[in-house]
Amino acid sequence: MTQATVPNPNPDPAAAPPSVAFVVSRLGFAVGGQLADALKPLGIEPRHFGLLRALAMTKGQSQKAIATTLNLHPNRMVALVDELESKKLVRRRPHPSDRRAHTVVLTPAGEQLLQEAFRLAIGIETALCADLDRDERQQLLHLLSKLRAGDTDHPGVHPGLAGRRDTSRGMNQ
Repeated sequence: MTQATVPNPNPDPAAAPPSVAFVVSRLGFAVGGQLADALKPLGIEPRHFGLLRALAMTKGQSQKAIATTLNLHPNRMVALVDELESKKLVRRRPHPSDRRAHTVVLTPAGEQLLQEAFRLAIGIETALCADLDRDERQQLLHLLSKLRAGDTDHPGVHPGLAGRRDTSRGMNQ
């Protein structure tokens, strides 16, 4: 594989060469805003959606194990679960094999809200990819997955869920 050539920077933004980093950043910003706006009527934010999604996939795990999987500081996990519990979207239960631990499960209201949030997120993605055919979408996903920005420890977990940013690596911690 050869190293990609990056053209010399030009002080005129209108004449600047295309930048992958800029396009990805701009799309991420726009899509993130669209998702936040879409979720607002449901009473949740993207970070809540991310945790609800993770909880749906980690049934029976302890709150601590889920936090570790998501790369969340335990205090951040507690705060997010508290927020979702106050909305009656999740419930803490005693862990079946460790009386010091708790599992976190979706309530029926949480499951229903998660389905609605997925519907909204899929609508955003459908609109985003409207000009791509199936093969082009798969190719785009493949190419984007090859980009490296320090996100190798927790694939499939959005770094924004953690809420902290390590600028030395460019990713949230």
